[in-house]
Amino acid sequence: MLSEKSLYAIYMPAISAEYARIGHARSVKRTLPFPETDLNFLDPASGLFHYPYALYSAGQAATTAGAAGQQSIVSKRDRTRTTIVGDSGGFQIQQGTIRFDGDATCDRMLRWLDGHADFSMTLDFPTGGIGLGNMRSHAKRLHEEGYDLRKLSKANGLSEDYNACLQQSLLNLDYFTTHRSAGATNFLNVIQGRNEHESKVWYDAVKGYGLEGWAFAGAHQSSFSMLLNRLIDMKIDGHLQSAKWIHVLGVSTLAAAYLFTTILRCIRRFNPDIQMSFDTASPFRSAANFQFCTGYRIDKFGVKIETKSMPEVGSVTDNRTLNALCASLISSPPTDPHYLATPMDAPTPARTAIGEAIKVSDICVGSQGSSSLDSDSVLLLMNHNVQAYVNAFAALHEGFDTNPLQDQVPPKLRIAREIIETTLLGSANTHQIVNQRPFINECAYHLDVFAQE
Repeated sequence: MLSEKSLYAIYMPAISAEYARIGHARSVKRTLPFPETDLNFLDPASGLFHYPYALYSAGQAATTAGAAGQQSIVSKRDRTRTTIVGDSGGFQIQQGTIRFDGDATCDRMLRWLDGHADFSMTLDFPTGGIGLGNMRSHAKRLHEEGYDLRKLSKANGLSEDYNACLQQSLLNLDYFTTHRSAGATNFLNVIQGRNEHESKVWYDAVKGYGLEGWAFAGAHQSSFSMLLNRLIDMKIDGHLQSAKWIHVLGVSTLAAAYLFTTILRCIRRFNPDIQMSFDTASPFRSAANFQFCTGYRIDKFGVKIETKSMPEVGSVTDNRTLNALCASLISSPPTDPHYLATPMDAPTPARTAIGEAIKVSDICVGSQGSSSLDSDSVLLLMNHNVQAYVNAFAALHEGFDTNPLQDQVPPKLRIAREIIETTLLGSANTHQIVNQRPFINECAYHLDVFAQE
């Protein structure tokens, strides 16, 4: 694990299983202008680029006992020069892609996390699957095992499926805390919830486990009012002052990153050693759908990472570099005379090491349409997308400290930043602590407009 602390909230690209196995169970078939090992951005010796942070899920790496023992860029990393956050596999279990066999499944996930991750999620059952009906079988099983979900529902006013999520997560927490290997990984206590009531009930149920940090799932990624309410609870209970790490699952927008850094800076006033991070699989998922990052916009009109479909804009006869293609696709939108007197600046085109090394024709290897890309093409686009995302967040972070007027971001972001700072630190004008809960409720609209990935 890296010893130095980042000044900013850290983006953790959530590595796909296919990409993690490059150079191990997965090899690139194509001849490349660089060694295949350069695609491993976790390796400081990569000739393309090195990025020392990532998330990898036990739900992908440990689908079976055999899969859990396979080597990957994560298992073979230099642990002194990288930091990996491990997800627990709860999402895959609830989706049914991993069979849940109680303690046996808990143990497989736990052992993988102990052996591979620096910080790890506890094995939660996400509330996001309730509306899809994914918890019904688990609720039935828990009833049969003697857990009275009806009584829990009557006590907290929430559905039996919600209480099945919570009950199974508590059972998994008990297993993890009892059987963890001392000093192997730091555990993040996961908080689920689709609304304020669910979030509060979940926090109150899990807060006594005394783990090393916290992870926020469910609607916390898009509801900063809910996130702030839990952070206030943690501070009141003394947990925020001692936490090592906070992670927010499933979000990678530039707007959210800006506000996560705002939260991090506030918490460091009373906990200087804490770190905050966030993740999505967007660079990998987009590439799997033949999408690639063309650039990003960071200005007062918007903050956004932009993508295009390679089959729509690429060609087997196009001998431009991928970077040149990205530059050609970036343009200023037309001026609205009723809103802007002058055109807004064009977005910044994506510029990556692999984008300079390969041509569009290296990616579009066949006929037009989706068949013009193969599995190797996807791996190349994944590498490009990861660095493009990392570069976009770096540009956002640079402006966080170097632009005191903060006019490089939209007004709604500046408003949300001031609300967060006032909530956690008090008013800069009066130097008084505000009444936090009513203030959050009053400002909820301005805090909760940054939804979705």
